[in-house]
Amino acid sequence: MRGGGKPIILCVDDMEVNLQVRVLLLQQFGCETLTAYDAVSATRIAADEPVDLVLIDYHLAKGETGEQVARDMRLLKPRLPLVMLTGDVHLPESACECVDAVLTKGLSSPRELFAIIQRLLPDAQLRPLRPMLIPESPPNPKER
Repeated sequence: MRGGGKPIILCVDDMEVNLQVRVLLLQQFGCETLTAYDAVSATRIAADEPVDLVLIDYHLAKGETGEQVARDMRLLKPRLPLVMLTGDVHLPESACECVDAVLTKGLSSPRELFAIIQRLLPDAQLRPLRPMLIPESPPNPKER
């Protein structure tokens, strides 16, 4: 994202469907994406590619955690913005301390993720959020 272009975001998750959803959402924001399924591939990609931000799921396969990935990223690129995603309401304090932001799945909206990316990458050229295509509440069938 040199000079304020499209940010390149690395998404780390061991579940393919979660990665697909995140990639689609980030592309709607105007981001380029890279994906990794584990700590080793995430570290390799971050070392080889010009990543601007890493979005890390807390629970990974084979006993790995997003905290381990975040700590590896901090050693590799200390200033790289890191965002942890979790389904846990109570994330360990040590995990929260090693990232720049935490989003709880199911309790956070795409708008919150967009705002975090804007805050952590102020020079990024993101697309403005479009109004939601889904109505606030379902139409009442009696009103038809």
